[in-house]
Amino acid sequence: MSTRARREREKQRRRDSILAAAQAVFLEEGFYRATVDSVAERAEVSKGTVYLYFDSKETLLAALLLEGLDALIEALEAAYAPAQDYAADERLRRLSAAYFQFFHDEPHYFRFLMAMDRGRFRDSVAPDMYQEVLKASLEGLSWVVKAVEQGVTSGLFVCCDVNQAAATLWATLNGVLELMAHPLRRDIVAVEPAVLYYSASETVIRGLLARS
Repeated sequence: MSTRARREREKQRRRDSILAAAQAVFLEEGFYRATVDSVAERAEVSKGTVYLYFDSKETLLAALLLEGLDALIEALEAAYAPAQDYAADERLRRLSAAYFQFFHDEPHYFRFLMAMDRGRFRDSVAPDMYQEVLKASLEGLSWVVKAVEQGVTSGLFVCCDVNQAAATLWATLNGVLELMAHPLRRDIVAVEPAVLYYSASETVIRGLLARS
């Protein structure tokens, strides 16, 4: 292996180590309480070394989100199953189930997503990083758009705006996940998270169905 290749591999290892440290610190302390100093301490590097790889705490968050979004997109594509002959309503149910399963299995990514939404994320990261996160998010949502388009084309769904319908389902599901992530709100609602989630999903899907 050449010297250059070894250096590149070492840089990648260091970057991965810093990201792993950031994930642990963000989960333990919460994104807003966490500091770059605490990330550096966990990664056993200097604060300056962290800044060699990541411009800010928000950039660390964006990099973690991109890792999660890549995995989520794969899960959504598998749920949509382009090669299979599923009806549009079944595709939406499969996509909803895949979304719920992903955040059930990887709950920290949902916490990171909510941290991004609540802060001044767009103003805190480089424009190209913001565009990467936006592009990946839109790619995930595109599978919902495709399913709604299929339903409209086949006559199964009636809606005026495909993108708006897809966004409505996405917003509904995220709303339930965020609501049920809060212990007090869970106690107020007094419904199992999965029951509320799939009830909300089914309500939106049934609202799209054409009436005879």
